[in-house]
Amino acid sequence: MDARISTHNAALAEPAKLIVSLKGHTAEIISLAFSPDRCLLASASSDESVRVWDIASSKPGERSVLRKAGDRFHAVAFGPNSRMLAVGSGSLSGSVWLYDVTDATPQEAGILRGARGSINALSYSADGKQVAGAGEDRTVRIWEPVRGLVSDSRAQLLGHTQLVRAVAFSPDGSGAASAARDATVRLWTLGRIRSTERAVLSHASEVNALTYAPDGKTLATAGQDGLIRLWDVTAIKPAVRTELKGHTGAVRSLLIAPKTDTLVSIGDDLRVRNWDFRMGKQTREWEVSGKPATRLVFTPDGRYMAKGTADGTVELFRVAEKRS
Repeated sequence: MDARISTHNAALAEPAKLIVSLKGHTAEIISLAFSPDRCLLASASSDESVRVWDIASSKPGERSVLRKAGDRFHAVAFGPNSRMLAVGSGSLSGSVWLYDVTDATPQEAGILRGARGSINALSYSADGKQVAGAGEDRTVRIWEPVRGLVSDSRAQLLGHTQLVRAVAFSPDGSGAASAARDATVRLWTLGRIRSTERAVLSHASEVNALTYAPDGKTLATAGQDGLIRLWDVTAIKPAVRTELKGHTGAVRSLLIAPKTDTLVSIGDDLRVRNWDFRMGKQTREWEVSGKPATRLVFTPDGRYMAKGTADGTVELFRVAEKRS
């Protein structure tokens, strides 16, 4: 096992460019998601609403507001077609609602049921045929949604002992990973008949974020201890290949940009760091201004980042140079 720790000092941090501040929510932002085409941004707030923002126009602004009588929203995730939005409940109902947000007036397109308690993490598979969700009941569920219908989970994956914070499908959809407060990441093999736990990746503290490399061979994880760990998940017993050190405080969001060797990260220090994850070194750094963040998320290409705050503001930043 090669557990190198990168101590590379990048050039002086550049200021991240604030593109727009989006106002409308009246309470803390608890979840954020960009559409893959980078045209829409969804935000869930403890004010019991989800807002969908049009961020591709010359004047970014609110496109629609979602509310559910007798319930509240907690987690959001876009499907790969950029028009299906999964919204998880923040209450005991444990429901996940699917909305078609093609038009300015979203249409409910299905319900995923079975969870008990709030949904804290949602993810679509790359082909859009599966949805993974997890949260308060410590169970990772896999659904195969059918438009317009109520769907029960195809698989219920047990093992975590505390609240689950993040889930992700492997790029080919045959596996998934989940991160939890119990200081573990669990890898799952997803089968048509039976789905099983493949491995448990132990960490030194609670895990907040994870992301697969596009080729599915590397999984990046990070959490409260500020370290980013790169795991070789092709091994029978996955092991840490590299540890990336640079953040001060917890790391909150990770992304490995497609068709690049770049991993993008941000944490409580509000520093966006670019890493060459194959070489194990930091290459660029941007400083994000303003108030502390309650949620942070990157666009799929890593060029933009959304930051949510306790007062309900959502800010959009550019955090990379223009790429050809």
